[in-house]
Amino acid sequence: MDADTALRVQRTRSQLLAGRRLSPIEVVTTMGAIQAQNRGAALSAIGVRSPGSTIDEVEAAFDSGAIVRSWTMRGTLHVVPADDLGWMLSLTADRMRTAIARETRQLGISESDYDRGAEVIAQHVAEHGPATRSDAVAALDRAGIGGEGERAYRYIRGAALRRLVAWGPMRARQPLLVAAPGGPELERDDALARFITAYLRGHGPATVRDFAWWAGLTLTDARTARAAAGAALETFGSDDDAMLIAADAPGADSGATSSGGDRPGVRVVPAWDEYVLGYRDRGRVLPDRFAPRVSPSGNGVFLPTILSEGSVVGTWAQSIDRAGLHAEADPFERLSASERRGFENAVAELAHFLDVPVA
Repeated sequence: MDADTALRVQRTRSQLLAGRRLSPIEVVTTMGAIQAQNRGAALSAIGVRSPGSTIDEVEAAFDSGAIVRSWTMRGTLHVVPADDLGWMLSLTADRMRTAIARETRQLGISESDYDRGAEVIAQHVAEHGPATRSDAVAALDRAGIGGEGERAYRYIRGAALRRLVAWGPMRARQPLLVAAPGGPELERDDALARFITAYLRGHGPATVRDFAWWAGLTLTDARTARAAAGAALETFGSDDDAMLIAADAPGADSGATSSGGDRPGVRVVPAWDEYVLGYRDRGRVLPDRFAPRVSPSGNGVFLPTILSEGSVVGTWAQSIDRAGLHAEADPFERLSASERRGFENAVAELAHFLDVPVA
């Protein structure tokens, strides 16, 4: 097995796309964080990594408070284990808040405005329980803080970055803001070590630069994290590759060049999936010439993709109506007969998760 193939096989194992059976909570814990700007795509991302589970089980994990959704890195939402939210934000929130302050000067929102808005939102949740966006806007309006349009989103995000609230379960198809969960308070180096280990457990093999990009940290912090993690991380492949993996990553004990163990076959993953999005350098799984097919607008939108033996071989589109789940493949090159069967089977698994028939 050549180095690129070995990397793709191990990445599918780390990313839980090679047939392991874990609960939705175990999936989120193993992955460390799952991109969730689009909540529906995040639920599917968990579902394709938890064969046999249903979307109701993921919603139950939100209901229980075991997982939450918040702006943990790169200014975008992720699903994370509730116990990890606090220490993650202790590493990433300040940089995000600095970037946001630059963005929002034109809206006339100051740091003190954010502090006051965050206090209002957190107090409303503390006094009245979980709140919808509309509830938060009403609370801001009553306090004399304009919460119209984009401002409401920014005030809610500001409260989340201050570790006061997070998005939790749903009510009548509306996500609810809940009080930010507690969790361990870690020394900075300990938190950095935990962060890079979590990333490489659910995303490895990857480089320190991949981690720095994914976490939204400086390269200096990422290197400090590598040093602090010590023996929790291992080199994958040759030293020249600078690829790392967590020692306890799924399938890591199979060896870098092993042909045994779970193999990925054909899988479908949703838009913005961690398998594609979770790396600064995506070239080993997505050839550069096909990258514009996956992100055609170039503005951060990533389409759902088809994977074959860990390589991105096309995109796909889905819709759901009364007949069930419709899925249409758009491969980069012609799929083989076995790949077409694999695509159909993968779509059927996703339909089971979504509790709808295949149309």
